[in-house]
Amino acid sequence: MRDKQSLRDFQAQLAEKLKAAQTATGPSSKLGFIAGGRHWLVSLEQINEVVTVPALLAVPWAQPWFSGVASVRGALYGCTDLGAFLKLSGALPRGEAHLLLAHPRFGVNAALRIERTLGLRAVDGLLSEPAPDTASPWVSAHWRGLDGQVWAELNLEKLVAAPVFLEAGL
Repeated sequence: MRDKQSLRDFQAQLAEKLKAAQTATGPSSKLGFIAGGRHWLVSLEQINEVVTVPALLAVPWAQPWFSGVASVRGALYGCTDLGAFLKLSGALPRGEAHLLLAHPRFGVNAALRIERTLGLRAVDGLLSEPAPDTASPWVSAHWRGLDGQVWAELNLEKLVAAPVFLEAGL
């Protein structure tokens, strides 16, 4: 007959397993997307979801990179054209695009308007690159794929907390 395990032993073993699972390092995947004609990565923990751009309500007296306000599942989001904000391109024309919704834990209903998503990318298949001198403070890393494609990793938490991002008015 099997020995009965005490509740205290069971809880200790479970706590050890959970701790091991949290510290285990496995292949890390990030969402790839294109904004401003460049390839980007963002951690899945920093976004809430990706949606097709709904109708945007224009906002008067706003920066040219501020696309407007969108209602997504009853919540209002301020939409920033990422390529225009980073001065990589002009604002995207109306039409097909996607919004990356910032995670709610950041306390800001912010959405980034991007050209398109590229799916998940495994970081362990990319080579780390030194950051260029012109790197923004919200770009946390630079990568190069085996195919030569350059990727910049966006730190969405830093971006949505930056005063220049939050001050969308003229």
